[in-house]
Amino acid sequence: MDYRRFENITFWPIFHYRMEFAAVVRSALLADPPDVVAVEFPATWREPILRGVNRLPFLSLVLGEAGADHLYLPIEPTDAGVEALRTAKELGVPSELIDLDVDRYPFHTDPLPDSYALQRLGYDALLQAYYAEGAPRRDALDEQRETMMAHALQQLAADSGRVACVIGAAHLPGLLEKLRSPQPRPLARAKPRNLKLYNWSEKSSREFLSEAPFLAAAYEHWRGKIRQPGAMVEDAREEEASTAEAAPVPTVESAVLAMPDREQEAGQVLREAVLAYEARYLDEIPANRLRSLANFTKKYALIDGLLTPDLYHLVVGARGVVDDDFAYELWDLGSAYPWQDGSGLLPTIDIDESFAILRGRRLTLRRKLRRNRPRLSRFSEKKRLREQHGKEWKARWSGQMICSHQPEDLLIEDYGRYLKHKARGMLSAEHTRVEPFQVSLKDGIDVRETLRNWHEQKLYVRDISPLAGNVGSVVVIFDEDRPEGNRGEAPLALAQENYPWLVTWLGEHEQESDMAFYATPAGEEVVGPGISRCEYGGFLLSYPPRRMVDVWRDPFFDMARNKPERLLLAGLDYSVQRHVLYIAGRPPRSWFNSIAERMGKKLVYMPIGQLNPATLKSIRSFHVLDGHHVRDYAKDYIS
Repeated sequence: MDYRRFENITFWPIFHYRMEFAAVVRSALLADPPDVVAVEFPATWREPILRGVNRLPFLSLVLGEAGADHLYLPIEPTDAGVEALRTAKELGVPSELIDLDVDRYPFHTDPLPDSYALQRLGYDALLQAYYAEGAPRRDALDEQRETMMAHALQQLAADSGRVACVIGAAHLPGLLEKLRSPQPRPLARAKPRNLKLYNWSEKSSREFLSEAPFLAAAYEHWRGKIRQPGAMVEDAREEEASTAEAAPVPTVESAVLAMPDREQEAGQVLREAVLAYEARYLDEIPANRLRSLANFTKKYALIDGLLTPDLYHLVVGARGVVDDDFAYELWDLGSAYPWQDGSGLLPTIDIDESFAILRGRRLTLRRKLRRNRPRLSRFSEKKRLREQHGKEWKARWSGQMICSHQPEDLLIEDYGRYLKHKARGMLSAEHTRVEPFQVSLKDGIDVRETLRNWHEQKLYVRDISPLAGNVGSVVVIFDEDRPEGNRGEAPLALAQENYPWLVTWLGEHEQESDMAFYATPAGEEVVGPGISRCEYGGFLLSYPPRRMVDVWRDPFFDMARNKPERLLLAGLDYSVQRHVLYIAGRPPRSWFNSIAERMGKKLVYMPIGQLNPATLKSIRSFHVLDGHHVRDYAKDYIS
C-alpha cells in the first residue's frame, strides 16, 4: 500500500515553515485538485487563520490568551499548511481545519533533515529516508491530536469524496494506524477562541520569519507564476506579478526542479550586496575573498547540520572575510521582506525573543517564537536607530570641540609602527650582500641561497651593512583626490572634491604622533549622537608629538601641486629620522628625491598594493566625536 494514501485520502507530510514543502503542496494541489483540503490547524482557530491567509503576502500573527500564557501562530507564505489553505481558496476548493485545540503543547524541536535535500533527492525519497530513521519523538498530546485528526478525516472521507490532507510528517505513522478503525471525537474545546489578528512590524519580519526574508520573497515571486488556468487570485502582490502570464501547472516532480534554489538565491543576494558595498564605499572586493567567503560559509553550515548556508552564516562569514560594512549590506538586503502593510487596517505588533510590544504595552510569550538568526539583531537595532534619529543627530552636530575615538587612535598608531618596521626591513634587504663562506660567518648563514646552490657544496652567508638612521614620518595616500581630467597640475584648491576636510591634529600624549590628513567632512555622515563617520584620503604621521603647525596653511609647503605632495613635504620637514616612508598608488616625482637629499633625508617608496587591503579598509574609515563626553558611549554605536 502507498504509505501516503489511505482509501480516498491522500497525505502530504510536511516539515513546517520550510519553503520546499510549501512548493510541493502548491504544485500537488494545482496538478490534481481534490474535493476538500484538510490541514493540521485547530478548527477553533479557523476565522483568524483564514483572514491571515487572505491577506498574504502581508505577514500576520494570530495571538490569544490561555491563562498565564499567550497562544500564537505566525501566518507566513513558506509554511506548507498556510500554502494549502491559500491554494485551496484560489481553486475554489473547500478547506477544513482538523487538529485538536490544546492550551499547552510542549516546546521541543525534532531532529529533521535539511529540507534542501528535497530538491536533490525528491519529495518521496526524502520522506522515506526520514521514516527509515525511526519514529519521531511523541508525547501524550500527540496521541490525542492524532485521534482528533483521524476522526475528522473519517468524517470528511465519508461525506466529501477525495481528500488531500496536509500534516506534519511526524504525525503520519500514528494517523495511518488510527484510520484503520473508527475513532471517537475526543473531549475538546468546541467554541471558537477569542483570538486577534495582528500585522508584523518591519523589524519583526527581519528577525522572526522562519525562512530568511530573501527566501520568503523568492518563494512568493515563484508561486505567483505557478497558477491554475482560470483561477481567481485575490492578494496584495505587486501589480506586475498579479498580471503576469501564468506558467504551466507543474507536477510535483517538475516543481521540485523549478522551485527556488536556496543556494542560487543566497548567491544572488551575495552578488547584490557586493554591488551595494562597492557603490557605497568605492572599494572593490577581490574575487579570491569571495571564494574564501563561499568556502567558509559552506563549511560553517555543515557544522550546523545544514547543506547550504543560511543568512546567519552568510553575515558572519562576510564580517570575518571582508568587514562589518559588507556584513551590514548583506544583512540589510537578505533580511528585507518586500511586502509591508502600512494601511493601518490591522494593529501592528513588534515581536522580540520572549515578548511582544503592542501599542506600547508588553505581552510576555511563554513559548518563544522560532528565531533562526538570533545573533544578527545588532545590525537591525543600529539600522533602526539611524532611521529614527539620524536627522536629529545630524541637526545637533556642532563640530566645535571635536576629538578622536581612542580605540581608533591606538589602531592607527600600531599600524604606523608596523609600517615603519616593514620599511626598515626593505632598507635592510637593500643593504644585505650574500656571498660564499670563506673565513667568517659574518651575519649568519643564508639558508635560501645555500639550498639554491647545494650542488656546489658551499655555504652562503649574509653581510649586512649598518643602516644609517631609522624611519621617521609615514605618509599614506589612499586617494590623490584629483578632479576628473586633472593630472595633478592644478592648484590645491581645485583638487578638494571628494576629501575637502583638511586637518592637523596634535598628539594628546607622548605615545601619540602628530597627524595631518585630508578626509571627508565631519558631520556629513552621522552614525550616532555626536558621532560622525569619516574616511581618509591620505594622512601623515610624525613623531614625537606637539611639534606640527597647521600643514595646510603653512606657506613653506605652497610649492606642492596637490594634497599628497603637501603631506610628503611636511613629512620630510618634520621627520627627526633620516628615512621618510611614502605609501601610495604611484611614486612621487623625482624632484622629491632631490628635496629629500638637500634636507639630509632619504625617501622610501612602498606601493600601496603591497599592503593588506582588508587592513587598509579598516584604517581608512574613522570616527570623529563631538566632544570628549561622547567617548563614554561611542563604543555602543561604532562597530
